[in-house]
Formats: sequence, C-alpha cells, structure tokens
Amino acid sequence: MGGTLRRGLLAWLARGLGLLAAAYVAFLTVEGSRRLMRPPRRPLVPFVEGDAVTPAELGLPYEEVRFTTDDGVTLSGWLVAARSETRTAVILMHGFSWNRLGELSAFVPWLREHYHVLQFDFRGHGTSGDADITLGTAERHDVAAAVRLLEGRGMGPIALMGMSMGAAIAILAAPDLPVAAVVADAPYAELHHPIANRMREWHYPLAWLGSRLIVAAASVRARTRLLSPIDRVAAVAPRALLIIAPREDRLIDHSQALRLYAAAREPKELYVVAGAGHPEAHAFGGAEYEARVLAFLERHIDGVSHRSKPQGRLYTGAEFSPAGS
Repeated sequence: MGGTLRRGLLAWLARGLGLLAAAYVAFLTVEGSRRLMRPPRRPLVPFVEGDAVTPAELGLPYEEVRFTTDDGVTLSGWLVAARSETRTAVILMHGFSWNRLGELSAFVPWLREHYHVLQFDFRGHGTSGDADITLGTAERHDVAAAVRLLEGRGMGPIALMGMSMGAAIAILAAPDLPVAAVVADAPYAELHHPIANRMREWHYPLAWLGSRLIVAAASVRARTRLLSPIDRVAAVAPRALLIIAPREDRLIDHSQALRLYAAAREPKELYVVAGAGHPEAHAFGGAEYEARVLAFLERHIDGVSHRSKPQGRLYTGAEFSPAGS
C-alpha cells in the first residue's frame, strides 16, 4: 500500500515538474524572442555624463541624414566630415539596444582625422524607423542603404566598423557589398552565445537550451532563419578583416573572436586587448587601439580604387555645417 502511494506521489511530482518545465520553455520562446526583437529604445541622451549629444558639441562639421532601406525602413544618422580632403569613408555601427551616441565621443574624433564618418541608428533603435530587430539578418539592408548613401555622394573606398552587434552585422553584410575593409570589435560567432551568457548573468536556468530556443522562436517571428557571423565570415574575403577581441569579455567570450578569425580567409588580422571587458577594447587599448585600427584602414582603404565610378563632388569639411544645417 505504501509503495503504491509513493509511486503515485512520484508520478504526480514528475507530471508537475514536466508542466513547470514546459511553461518555462514556453515563456522563454515567447517572451525571450519578443525582448530580443523589440527591446526598449534608448533615447539620444549621453550614456556618460558630459559626453556630446551631437557632433557639433565636439566642434565637428556634420550633416544630419535620413535614408531608406530597400525593405522600406527609414534610418537616421550623421555624416561627419573628414578633416582633410578625401573620398574615403568609415561607416560606424553601434551595438544591440544602443544608438549612435555610444561611439560619437570616443571614436568619431580620431576617425574623422582621416575619413568621413557615417553614423546611423539601426532599425528599431534610436530615432530610426520601427522594425523587428534580427541582430544582422535584416540589418544587412540597413548597411547596404548606408553604403548607397555614401556612394551617391561620390565617396569611397568604404570601410565598415562595428561594435558588438554592429561588429556581427558588419561581418554578415560585407560579403554582398562594395566595401574594402571590415573592423569588427567584440563580435560574436554564434547568435545564441551572448544570449546564453546574458541568461546566466540574470540567473535563468537552462541557458544553453534557452538561448537556442529564443533564436529559433525569433526566426519564426521574422519568417527567416537568423544568421550568425560564423556562417558568413569566410565570404568577407577578399575584403580585409580586423577582429578585435576584449580578453576579459564576459558577454561575448574572446573565444568567439578566435573562432571567427580561424574561419576567415586572408587578408585578416586579430587584435586581442588584455584586461578589456565588453565593449571596452578602446577604453583599455587607448592610443594603441587607435593606431592599430588606423594602420589597418590605411593599408586597406587608402589608395584603393573605388569599385564604382565616383559621382558628385569631392566632399571636404568646409562643405559641412558645424550646426548640422
């Protein structure tokens, strides 16, 4: 009699745990994919007190730009003029749930010493148009529209430079675009990797499984398979690729960068920044980081023939308004 009761209790407990696990998995797939594709927007306010809100606050001549992707999303950004006369340009791209302010004060001033710099908010971010966020698959349209904008101004060669999600998007987008080089700072190789690490940070159980379920559910929502950079990194060549790996990154382990570097084809470079977390490579690397990036760009976009015939005039800083008007 006692044995029968115990077996009944165990069966009831097993069913209860099964229902609880099923409810948790359902929550992950539905709510997790929603948070991934529709995170709260950050307003265009400084992330660090005292940082600039526009290029004008840094004394940089710029133009406010709006351009539309081929799937109908309108994007907002700034085109900051190079200090010297040039056609070369860098498209600088932000990370997940951030916006263009994240790189304005720290990156634009030294990049624009040599190149025009285009910053923009990805779809669903900042002041750009509303759309599902896919962390690269749909955002390839955003990068293509940015390249068309620059080519329409007669600018080129063009390099892509991104941070975190922006780095992953640069790798995913480059194989289909007339760009000469890619700088990828803290990219993930597999889309589920940073999701799993964020789940562990927030103490969600079953992070390995849950992260994959979230990506699968997001693919269903997007009606397409969400791509990971490891799927496309080999196709970046013959464009040059510089992968930057913050050594102490807890969100995107530096082993992800090593995997991408191993899968990439020449020309490629790897720069590991000791002591840096996510996304702190520039903060830790400082002048060495800037010198490394600028030397890479000089080798691979300075003096490279533009793939399309330049149109329009050669833009210089004097032709941009410090007020952005």
